[in-house]
Amino acid sequence: MATVTLKTYANQQAAQTDLKTYVEGTRLTNLSQALNAAYDGKGKDSGKHTVDGGDVQVLHASAGKAGVTSVTLFYFFNGTEFRLVALGEHVSSDRYKIDADLGQAAAPFQKKKTVGPGGN
Repeated sequence: MATVTLKTYANQQAAQTDLKTYVEGTRLTNLSQALNAAYDGKGKDSGKHTVDGGDVQVLHASAGKAGVTSVTLFYFFNGTEFRLVALGEHVSSDRYKIDADLGQAAAPFQKKKTVGPGGN
């Protein structure tokens, strides 16, 4: 299975509006903070991956308390377009549980799996 873009957004407001349907309660604030970090260029390296058939540098941005309310976005930009590869949450300082809906069918960033920042 190939890694694919799961969601594409023209701007931060569009991303916020759509992604808030995938997080609940106190995680909404952390979604906003993670999106702010992504759009402010503060994402952290998640390595080079083949996404949609091309090699891209995937980043991740997180906000919130590990194991409780965190939100982590795995993404890259194509020009100004935000492309989501996976949504997850911190389970420890360097491990992430990938969302059941917004995760990949296979590694890296596989649905319901706990992975490191590079998806493995």
